[in-house]
Amino acid sequence: MDSVLEPEEPIISPPWGEIGRVITLAAVSLTGKFVLNWWNTTEIKNQSTFLQHLQHRQQGLGLITVSNHTSTIDDPFVISAMVPWSYFWTEHRHHGVRWALCAKEICYINQFLGQFFQSGKTLAIERGKGLNQPVMRVAAQRVARGDWLHVFPEGRVGYAGTMGAFKWGIGKIVCDSIRSGQQLPLILPFYHSGLADILPKGSMAPRPGNKVTINVGSLIDVSDLAPRCNCEGNELQQAWKEITSRIEDAMRHLESQSVPNKSQMPRVDKEGESAAEIAPKLPSKTE
Repeated sequence: MDSVLEPEEPIISPPWGEIGRVITLAAVSLTGKFVLNWWNTTEIKNQSTFLQHLQHRQQGLGLITVSNHTSTIDDPFVISAMVPWSYFWTEHRHHGVRWALCAKEICYINQFLGQFFQSGKTLAIERGKGLNQPVMRVAAQRVARGDWLHVFPEGRVGYAGTMGAFKWGIGKIVCDSIRSGQQLPLILPFYHSGLADILPKGSMAPRPGNKVTINVGSLIDVSDLAPRCNCEGNELQQAWKEITSRIEDAMRHLESQSVPNKSQMPRVDKEGESAAEIAPKLPSKTE
């Protein structure tokens, strides 16, 4: 796999240097903390479990966190609320802040934004390019080397209030990290609620006075499936599928134990018309 990952360094290197990366991470995380912890209220359940695996896991052991995706500020704001601020501005010492994936057409639309997100340890993924694009292997390689990667397994923001189907990409990343590092990473789920109240669909600025709940679950055990990651062809793809299914089941169980998210979809009446479509047809009080 290392031969496939030759372009990794340009992808992960901080374009503004190590100090630029620290400044970016510190500034963005401080903004996230202001919005979630001060402008709004955030409750984190089982935060000690998360911090234990983040800061005190075995050296060289990778960490993959997975969560639901309900707004465009989930990452970095939820991550910022969960992690001590000192961890961000000491990144140059431990290099432990999470890596993330973001659609290229959103995060890398111009040179400045691309450099900004790369400084913030965000890798550009191209929608429609499939599971074998190099950035997927780069992400897995970071995990194999002991880094932390955060993934939204749904692959996009979901506005329905409940999680959508998970993509196989998460299963592939787990398998690729095992094949590269010969070690099963930790897989830790968390479910957050309330981000849709802070930045609803279509809004441009966060709103104050809301409550966010983050529920950290238990580690997801896929050790029985891990040996199948060394297979090839259809058997390997089946391993991706089953690992993804195991993670999805754990996330749905965690969802059932968490504060529900509200739907951001337009309300539809029995005949299939949205509330916005119906409203103009209703007679006014003066008619």
